[in-house]
Amino acid sequence: MTDQQFEKIVTILNQQTLILERLACAVERSITTNAPNYTRPLESFKTFDWESIGAIVEKSDRYGPAVVSWGGQQFMRRNPSNRFGDAIWFSRCVGKDDAGEPRYDRLITFKPINKEVEPVPDRLARFVK
Repeated sequence: MTDQQFEKIVTILNQQTLILERLACAVERSITTNAPNYTRPLESFKTFDWESIGAIVEKSDRYGPAVVSWGGQQFMRRNPSNRFGDAIWFSRCVGKDDAGEPRYDRLITFKPINKEVEPVPDRLARFVK
């Protein structure tokens, strides 16, 4: 194989790699993006900076933001009336699971945060000194 043939093969491989990268990006964009499921303290709900996570408040009511947009999708405010405890979150339905139950994608949850930090166990302390 000559140097020219080798260079031609390298050029073709580079072009194919670029095409594959573009295809991968297109596929990733076409797949529904999972929301990040951020967690913030419940007391920060009213003053939360939505732009800090790339979200836009679309609708508000007397309680605060009701619908926000993120990643081209709309997320609705929800709060539990039962087993989930004190929390406010923004989610959207993304379909149904195998049992026919709705599946949700959660953008952010505002809930009470435990402010007590547990100590590092002795067996791990040597790694964090």
